[in-house]
Amino acid sequence: MKVDNRSHRPLLELREIGKQFTGTKALDGVNLTVGAGEIVALLGENGAGKSTLMKVLSGVWPAGTYDGEIRVTPAPGKMPEAIQFVDTRDAHRAGIAMIHQELSVFPQLSVGEHLTLDLLPAWIDWPKIHREVQKFLDKLDFGLRSEMRVGDLSVGGKQLVEIARALYRNANILVFDEPTSALTEQEVIRLYTVVERLRAEGRAIIYITHRLDEVFHLADRMVVLRDGKNAGESSAFENGQKIARTILEAKLISWMVGRPIHDTYPPRNQKFGEDILRVENLSLISPKGKTLVDHLSFTVKRGEVLGLAGLLGAGRSETFEALFGALHGSGPRGSGYRVTGNVWIKGQRRDLSTPAKAIAAKMAFVSEDRKGTGLVLGQSILNNMTLPTLISGRQGLSSGPGLTSMIHRGREVTVAGNWMKQLRVKAAGIDQSIRELSGGNQQKVVLAKWLLTEPEIFFLDEPTRGIDVGAKVEIYQWIQKLAEQGMAVIVASSEMPELLGICHRLIVLREGHASAELQGDRATQEDIMRAASL
Repeated sequence: MKVDNRSHRPLLELREIGKQFTGTKALDGVNLTVGAGEIVALLGENGAGKSTLMKVLSGVWPAGTYDGEIRVTPAPGKMPEAIQFVDTRDAHRAGIAMIHQELSVFPQLSVGEHLTLDLLPAWIDWPKIHREVQKFLDKLDFGLRSEMRVGDLSVGGKQLVEIARALYRNANILVFDEPTSALTEQEVIRLYTVVERLRAEGRAIIYITHRLDEVFHLADRMVVLRDGKNAGESSAFENGQKIARTILEAKLISWMVGRPIHDTYPPRNQKFGEDILRVENLSLISPKGKTLVDHLSFTVKRGEVLGLAGLLGAGRSETFEALFGALHGSGPRGSGYRVTGNVWIKGQRRDLSTPAKAIAAKMAFVSEDRKGTGLVLGQSILNNMTLPTLISGRQGLSSGPGLTSMIHRGREVTVAGNWMKQLRVKAAGIDQSIRELSGGNQQKVVLAKWLLTEPEIFFLDEPTRGIDVGAKVEIYQWIQKLAEQGMAVIVASSEMPELLGICHRLIVLREGHASAELQGDRATQEDIMRAASL
């Protein structure tokens, strides 16, 4: 068992931080302390105040726009000093750096140019700069070369560039904002190693995540915000010994949502009907000739929740895109892909070569890229929620299918408003911009958008990515509710506990083909990993 015998001298203190927006208190007297060589997990539902607090810390919100005090320890042996930031550059000079979830990199620049972008002298000697940067990179052991083009790196590589840039500026206080949301399993392990090394060097780390697995793996202490206030705080240790996850998890979740959640995963639906979807020998070939899905066959019954598991690149998302017609000429990724195989719905062979045909066959598809392909960010909740239904002509929202028909505005508002209530979407109103909602509420709008089309087969790709634990529980409950209503639900997820908690059956994919079929209530994470990687 991991033992903690360290004491942490404070490097950062946030005292009684308050922030208001047009009469709304986003932060209300928040306190946070982080010590040298300490990882503090900052937790809370979307909208709890985490992002606002970090914007105060990083100088996005300058002194005078918030209440309270920021205190930073300038050097070892010194006491924390009150400090005020005019902008983000002041925060950088104070040794504070943020590694954002949405990385702010310039693809055309080299790694060395990124690290020195705002530190360059009037006369630039690039060979000398690259030599100096490379010496620094070699000490970090990130596997980066100064002259590498950043655009050629993976997402994990780009993130290492951002971390290297922060360390090149001598940052002692680092904020990681959902750092693993787009990383492969191998990149996550590498990031953990880097974060633990930074802790060993005595740096203070604030780690923001919705994934409790990460919290229990890395954090020395957990601080929870709810509604802009401190809701709870706990060390990961008691009497020098690490506290059992089962004890801490229930406490953290209750602090986050304001109520105890005894069962994260609701009981599985037990009523199955006939086979509604049968897929035989589905194959998908990329424009470059690579096999992405390889002769995949499976069936799904009414009322069943089927899971697609596998490592990144195993073909989970591609299976959904092929079945939903998203990879043909009219699909979002354009033509050039070749799809073969047969699909039967309710015993009838169907042509699903376009999304319109898939929708007509009563299919729905929640993609993993919520902001990229799931929503129109410049539009309102109403417009996002009803767009597919207007195209399909269902629900009586228009005079017929297609966008040229007449829209029945009153009916549209009523139906969309009902779904907002059912899914408990937190928003100012139906006309609020979708961009202004939290990730969890955006995901609920995506669900409502497809539920309005009255589907019988529902594809959910990473349905809880980037959303808080309270919203996750609500989505899990809806998945079982839809199954009870006779819908077939197919879920692809990189979170193995999620698949094991909600699915009746799992198909594990490896390099595009099915390597195993497992029963959800009897399988383990080890079973999935063995089938996915061996």
